[in-house]
Amino acid sequence: MILCDLANWQQQRPVLPAAVVQALELLQKQDLAGMPAGRYRFEELGAASDKLFFMIQEMETRPASDKRPEAHREHADIQLLLVGEERYGVALPGADREVVEDRRDTHDIAFFATPAREVFVDLQPGMFAVFFPGELHRPCCCVNEPTRIRKAVVKIHRSLLGL
Repeated sequence: MILCDLANWQQQRPVLPAAVVQALELLQKQDLAGMPAGRYRFEELGAASDKLFFMIQEMETRPASDKRPEAHREHADIQLLLVGEERYGVALPGADREVVEDRRDTHDIAFFATPAREVFVDLQPGMFAVFFPGELHRPCCCVNEPTRIRKAVVKIHRSLLGL
């Protein structure tokens, strides 16, 4: 997992994977505030845009107890908060990672039981978290009370990360 913000990510550029750098550069060229919710291609990529794309999502956060931890097999996520505040649960790999719903073959997502060693991190607008394939995360949790959020989620195929 990587935690950063759009104002300072260039300072981490030397240690970021090339695909993450490319995704952040492309994302900053978009009019994220003016785009309706939905899935988008990075037009600059042409045919390769199926391996690097983004979504604008709008939703209401909920208590962590209402959300399930998840992980992906084929894609990394860059989750950039645009509006509101959002809490993420994050857990290290461990033997207690019990899959409760596996949709990786059809939707590249599996949901897990609550892990024993989970920590939480709060994002404010402009902050982003990068979750690599297999990293457990619980997005869309409320910080204090449910609130409306808007975020951009970039999907990076594992092949672009050398995985």
